Amino acid sequence: MKLESLQEIVADAVDDRDQMLGRPAKTCVIVPDATRPLPFKATLRPLFQGLGGGDIICLVGLGLHRPMTPAELAPIRCAADGFDVEIVQHKAHDDDLVHRGTTAHIPIELNRHIAESDQVICVGTVEPHQYAGYSGGIKAISIGCAGPSTIAAMHGLKFLRDERTTLGRLWDNPFQLALWEIAGSIDNILGLQIVPDSAGGIADVFFGEIRSAFKKACRIASNTFFETLDTPLDWLHLPVPDLKAVNFYQASRAATYVALVDRPAIRPGGVILVEAGCPEKMGVGMGERACAQAMHRGRSALVSELFSDEKLALRGGQQRAYVLAKARQRNPIALIGAPPIDGLAAMEIEQFDSIDEASDAFGLQDQRGRRIDDVFHRIPTIS
Repeated sequence: MKLESLQEIVADAVDDRDQMLGRPAKTCVIVPDATRPLPFKATLRPLFQGLGGGDIICLVGLGLHRPMTPAELAPIRCAADGFDVEIVQHKAHDDDLVHRGTTAHIPIELNRHIAESDQVICVGTVEPHQYAGYSGGIKAISIGCAGPSTIAAMHGLKFLRDERTTLGRLWDNPFQLALWEIAGSIDNILGLQIVPDSAGGIADVFFGEIRSAFKKACRIASNTFFETLDTPLDWLHLPVPDLKAVNFYQASRAATYVALVDRPAIRPGGVILVEAGCPEKMGVGMGERACAQAMHRGRSALVSELFSDEKLALRGGQQRAYVLAKARQRNPIALIGAPPIDGLAAMEIEQFDSIDEASDAFGLQDQRGRRIDDVFHRIPTIS
């Protein structure tokens, strides 16, 4: 779909809804936070124009991440300028959560604005995701706007132990299937699903019923974000884009993406060099703090628990420590250019000031490697 036609397509969908209700629909537009970059003005302005007024809430799906700063919110406010739109950030620990029972032993807690709306529009960036296969889709609701108990259950060891819970895998992925079950009682969910390009722009966009829009976007993403190499590599240098380099919780995804993708291009024992400034160190949100706490227990303990049959309850965020431990079990990982971060030593992750220093330490000068500037949109695999 061409972005220029979005306003008209949205208007047609909203008119049908308004006529059914006999009044303007109350709409909850869910958008991702700063960890999922989105060209807000290009996408949200035609969306708001198509909605044509009424009662509109723009809900930022934070999950357990920290609230967005005024500077980070500015592009959303700019996109909403001139429209009667209330911008709200999700609070996972807030009284605004509504309990909606359980599904498959997962308690369902969702933001009340979703329950109180006539229709929900999930605006999402569709790209590879460590657990869901691809980001976007219904994850905007089931994680982005969920409570701590829901997020913790979704990030437990049950899903992490299942080999189908992995990057780029979708239709039989138990994590992805559970996301849809959590939101199963919500009616009238639409999706504005954006496939980004390597320059941070838009490669394609889809609008419509959420399953249909997400499925179409995933087809494009599956052909866009993976690169096939002929020969395994001895090392990978991964400079992390600024939005993901704000803390190690986010930046560590670069390492786990290349190590744990199906048919990884980096050989077992090959060195992964993650270059990220990490000004927030591990991160300041609830999820980031939970991850840091788990990391202090050490790589060996986390790997042992991950591959055991022991039932353990995790807090949202701790899952990243287990996935990182699994990646570190396969490959040495080094962090370049960040301040000293507490907890990395327990995970046996070394820190260096420069790539040259790390290269000397690991003896990489005569080995075969590659620099990948945006690994989140260019994941190497082996043929």
